[in-house]
Amino acid sequence: MIGINMNKDFKQAEILGGIFSANAQKSIPETLKEMPNEKLIQSFFAMKKNPEEMQNAVLQDILKHAQKSEFGQKMGFSEIKSVDDFKKKVPISSFDDYQSYIEKLKTGESDILFNGEMASFIATSGSSGVPKLIPESKNGELVKGLVSQIRAILLLMMAPEVMAPGKKVLAIANPSEYAKTEGGIGIGSASGQAAKDLPLELQKKMVLPVELIMAKDLSNEATDYLTIRYALEEKNLAGVVCSNIAHFNILLKKMNQWTDDLLEDIKTGQINSKISINEGLRNSLVAKLQPNPERAEELKEIFKKNKCLDVSYIWPDFSVVSCWMSSTAQRIVNDVKKRLSKNVKFLEWGYGASEGKFNIPDKAQDPAGLCALFGYFYEFLPIGGGQTLQAHELKQGEYYELIITSYSGLYRYNMKDIVYVEELDNQSPRIVFVCKSSEKLKLDDLELMVYEIEETIKKASEQQNEEVRFYQVLVDVINSKLVFIVEPFSDRIQRESFELTLENILMSQNSVYEIKRRSKEFAPLEIMIMKDGYRDSLFTRTVLPGKNVNQTKLKTIVNELPENDQILNWAGGKG
Repeated sequence: MIGINMNKDFKQAEILGGIFSANAQKSIPETLKEMPNEKLIQSFFAMKKNPEEMQNAVLQDILKHAQKSEFGQKMGFSEIKSVDDFKKKVPISSFDDYQSYIEKLKTGESDILFNGEMASFIATSGSSGVPKLIPESKNGELVKGLVSQIRAILLLMMAPEVMAPGKKVLAIANPSEYAKTEGGIGIGSASGQAAKDLPLELQKKMVLPVELIMAKDLSNEATDYLTIRYALEEKNLAGVVCSNIAHFNILLKKMNQWTDDLLEDIKTGQINSKISINEGLRNSLVAKLQPNPERAEELKEIFKKNKCLDVSYIWPDFSVVSCWMSSTAQRIVNDVKKRLSKNVKFLEWGYGASEGKFNIPDKAQDPAGLCALFGYFYEFLPIGGGQTLQAHELKQGEYYELIITSYSGLYRYNMKDIVYVEELDNQSPRIVFVCKSSEKLKLDDLELMVYEIEETIKKASEQQNEEVRFYQVLVDVINSKLVFIVEPFSDRIQRESFELTLENILMSQNSVYEIKRRSKEFAPLEIMIMKDGYRDSLFTRTVLPGKNVNQTKLKTIVNELPENDQILNWAGGKG
């Protein structure tokens, strides 16, 4: 069992001395990977007291391990001695700047973006278009593994009940590898890699068998059915770990749709023949299953009594959810909370992407987290422009665009992510992801970022005492107006009243919108009330080939009206 003594007196200089050593033969990730859990956590918290020193050391270490590469020689990495040198020599970059290098890496070439050979590629979720392949070095893999390890340890410190004997955890992830390039380099997913990197103590708690976690070419329906089948049989399920909690929410709904088949499988120790999986995997899974008529009967009685399989009855010890809690995911968290006991803890799993894992949550019920200062060199571009700032130069309560330099060959790479500094801890920022910088609506001179729209919706909800489950915004250029597509929690919502409240708040918060409305250049905004279940239907309809709900993000700014049969109430028409 993981045990961390946070009161143990580790000398800070002793902890960080080896990490900061410029003569160290090993990289910083390699040094940290050799530490026992206790020293690793102590080192992580020591780093936040020296963010500038730590970041300078990490930058030099990244450059040292890329000096011999084609890119490193082109940019003169061996001559860079300071952050200022780095900024002068290396311009801010985007994915397009790396495509020619990535083509070489796909064939198996080495020493291209970093010293040595490729470890793997990580496929993006494709939220901004066609999925991209992000290169991963061995040091880059170590960094992501360390972030996952520290996140898991802190999670268990905040929710120790998960480690009680006999308790199990459902981890919803994607395959860590599901394809290869022409050069034989593996292509995987970020969430699959995270599951693989969990500490051994937590891996032993997993309710899903390793054969299922590592299975390739499974349909979403088969994966969902099998996930529910194993989770439902385990009465001692204590929590769920996933990135997008919408997937768990949808699994709960499917559980009640497939009840008869699921209970029969649990009773007989089988997997329903309607579920399409290859015979090898089916035989491997069934060989380890046992008939469990007692559990099947217990679940049958719960369903008969409550007319559904309610979480608090089927899993009486369910107490922890770790998932994305920031940005628009917060609304899904609020939705899931209504289906769970009030005693369930919600813990942020952490902000990350295919390019990296950037923060480490350290407080329960809080989506923000400390930067993983040991793994990336961070720069922050103030909204509105200016010079990039380092982690120790940020201000609490401000928004920034994130620029990262990684061990995996991304240098001053603009993530196009907007992050918010919730607070400063020993000069170290606790950051939270809020939206992509591309997520903004434009109508004539009006520009609104998604986080500004979110704040407007929140205020209108509070004033109207009407909670919004989900929303999107359509820009009607022809009629010069905004259409808010809203799925409320309650069918009692007063559309006209909510429209007026939202209009008044938007006018008071944005001078451009107020001027355009008063001059009648903009028509009044409209609210389109959607039927219950609209958001979840979008998740299932917008899943890309080879992906699942866990990897799917819904757009806030859209350019098409919903289908008529999904509309409940709208001044422009009625479904």
